[in-house]
Parts: sequence; structure tokens; C-alpha cells
Amino acid sequence: MRSPQLYPLAGMPDQRQLWSWISFDVANQSFTLIINTLLFSIFFSEVVVRNDALDDRLWAITYGTSMLLCAVLSPVTGAMADEGASKKAWLLGSGFACGVLTCALGLIGPGQIGLAMLLYIPANFAFSIGENFLASFLPSLARPNELARVSGFSWGCAYLAALVLLVITGAAMMLTQRATPDHWRPFFVFAGIWFLAFAIPTLLWLREPGLAQPTHPGRSRLVIGFVRLAESVRDTAGRRDLMMLLAASLFYGTGTSVVIFFASKLAEEFGFTQVRLVLFIAVITVSGVVGTLLPIVFQDRIGHRRMTLGLLLLWVLTTAGFAGFAFMHQAHARVAGAAPYPTWPLWLIGNLLGFGLGSLGAANRAFVSYLAPAGREAETFGMWGLVFKLSAIMTFPFAWMKDTAGTPAALVVLTAFVVIGFILTLFINEQRGHAAALIPDRTLGGTSSPSPDQP
Repeated sequence: MRSPQLYPLAGMPDQRQLWSWISFDVANQSFTLIINTLLFSIFFSEVVVRNDALDDRLWAITYGTSMLLCAVLSPVTGAMADEGASKKAWLLGSGFACGVLTCALGLIGPGQIGLAMLLYIPANFAFSIGENFLASFLPSLARPNELARVSGFSWGCAYLAALVLLVITGAAMMLTQRATPDHWRPFFVFAGIWFLAFAIPTLLWLREPGLAQPTHPGRSRLVIGFVRLAESVRDTAGRRDLMMLLAASLFYGTGTSVVIFFASKLAEEFGFTQVRLVLFIAVITVSGVVGTLLPIVFQDRIGHRRMTLGLLLLWVLTTAGFAGFAFMHQAHARVAGAAPYPTWPLWLIGNLLGFGLGSLGAANRAFVSYLAPAGREAETFGMWGLVFKLSAIMTFPFAWMKDTAGTPAALVVLTAFVVIGFILTLFINEQRGHAAALIPDRTLGGTSSPSPDQP
């Protein structure tokens, strides 16, 4: 028998079901890493836009538009999926659409801003809304005392996949001499093929977690989606801890969005280019793998709130340190004839940021699962998706500050967002929130799924 210390899913039933879910976590790494984190923002700026005065803002607008669409549609599509027990259909539809559109990014030529936006916006929309539906399966895959273990292990597998993608990308750049942005189009096609290939196990083996429970017969699915969402909004007082968690996630999610979508540009600004940039992102990714170990080992035992607060405190210190490094780097650059400013602090900061990305992502998904009302999992993660898509839109103040006042001031704004998330998390009572999630929902027929802790 495999030891839980060596294999966190040991002893859990239906391993193929678990791995078919994890496979989608692995699949979408090609988009979040190669497209969003590593290459496409630089390609968009240097090949498509080619205007230093506009590139950051155009990138923020392009990315923000896709996030706004996802933010608007996430809660209602989640409610529709719960009503029709169609979470798997929504998950796979978004996944295969993203894979095809990602391949099409390889068609973009210099100066084709319209085509870049036309392809990227729906691709990122499909990727982002698919994350909601993927997370909505978690409450049905694990008992409450196993949520962090499953979420963290899957997140760790995703980070390992990202590391493999980085190795492949870096090696291909060196071997094929494709280190400059105008030669990156084959990497976009590769990212799309990876996504499509690893979504196949999800298609074949992941099961829909529940049967449809019609709540408003005779109405269209779209109308019912809005009705169910309105019912949840009216019940926010009974779900106040879940709502507080989502509010906190909005602010510290802005921090994670900035790191994901501006990491390459920030590293390039401090002198990391081409292969060295790939190595820097690889370091962040390895740290992310290590970070996922914390939720796997400790979160189910010490509690979701304590784990989240500890991780947020680490991020506050890291982002503040990053701002301090940027101020000193900027001051040093003004000294004529000065030697190059040391970059080793940036490697340390990158490790800490990567550690936080891995641990916070896994911890937050498990925390929301712990507070998700039975029968409204996809709707809950639709609201979760709304929050994180809004947090992505909130990267625009960071981009605006970076363009107008400089990187150091922008990093101070980033630190402030994480501090607000930390303060809001202090007000969450996870035991009260979990108890509220188990209360039967009369709008769903007066029944709720029994806790997996119960017989």
C-alpha cells in the first residue's frame, strides 16, 4: 500500500476519477504559463504593438476585457451548470475551445493588434471560465478533511507540468534559435496542442458529480441561472463567511494576477532577457511546486484560515521587499558610471513569490470548497471565478501606476492590495461558514448532501 506521506491520494477511492480531474489541471498549464505568464505579453508588446508608450495599457485592456466578460458570465453559467448537472460539458467545451484558439495565436503577424485581441480575448475567456468549472468538482472528489490534500496535490502536479513546459520551451529556444519574440509562434501552437491532449482523460473518465435537480420547471436554463443566482444573493447573510472569503480573495487575488501577467515584463525590466528569463520563470515554478506541499501537509489539520493568514503574511513581506528592491534599483540607475546593480535579491524575491503562488492557489481553492453550499458548487465557484476575474481587471491600476509613476510605486500599490486581503481574512470564521454550507437549501428541495465525514 502506498504511504499517504509519499502519495497524498493513497487510500482515496476511484483513483482514475481523481486523475482525470488532475489531468485538466495539467492541461491548462500550457495556457497560463506559455501564453499568459511567459511569452505572449512580450510578443504582444514587441511584435504586435511595437509602441513602448502604449504596450502596457493595451495589454491590460486586452487581458482585462477577457476577464470582464468572464467576470460577468461566471456566476450565471455556474448556476446554469448546477441546474442541469452539466459541469463536465461546460468544462470540456471551454477547454477544447481554448486549445483551438491558442493554436490560432500562431497566425498573428506584426502590427495586427485587432487579430491579436480577436483571438486572445476568447481564448483567455475560455481558459478562465474553465477554471471555475474545474474547481467546482472538488467538493465531490474529497471529504472536508481531505480538500486541501487533493487541491494541493493537483496544484503540485500542475506546477510540475509547468516545469516540464519550461524545460521544453527553454531547450527549443536554444536548439532552434528561436529566442527572439518574432520566432515564438510555434510555441503558441504547441501550447494549444498540449491543452487538447491532456483534456482527453477528462473527457473519457471524469464523471458529473450529481444528477440534475430542477428547481424552476418550465423556464429556460438561462433564466433559471439568473433566478438561482438571485436566490444566492438574497442569502448572503447566511453565507457571510463565504462572502468575506470571496472579498478577501478579490484583493490578494490581484497580487497573484500581477505576478502571473507581469512577471516576464518585470524580470525583463531588471535585465532578464531570453533564456535567462525562462530560467527565472522556472525558478518561480519550482518554488510553486514546493509551496503546494504546505496545504497538502498542514492545511487540513491546522485550518484553512490559519494557513491563508500565514501565507498572506509571507506575501506582504515579499511584495514590500520587491518594492524596496525596485526603489534601490531605480536610485542606483541614476548614478552615472555605476556598476550594474546586483540581481541576486530578485532571485530570492522570485522564489518567495513562486512559493506564494503555489501555496495560496491550492489553499484558496480548498478553502472555498470547504464553505461551498451543497448543490450550489458550480455557482459558488462561478462567484469565485467572478472574484478572480475582477482581481485580474484590478491589475489595471498597477499597469497605470507602472506606466505613469514607475515600477517601485506600482509595487507599493500591489503590497497594499495584499494587506487588505490579509485584514479581511481575519474576520472569517471557517467553522461557522462550513456549518452554514451544510444547512439544507429549501430552494433545492430541502435537502443537502451529507458531509463525507458522516456515514
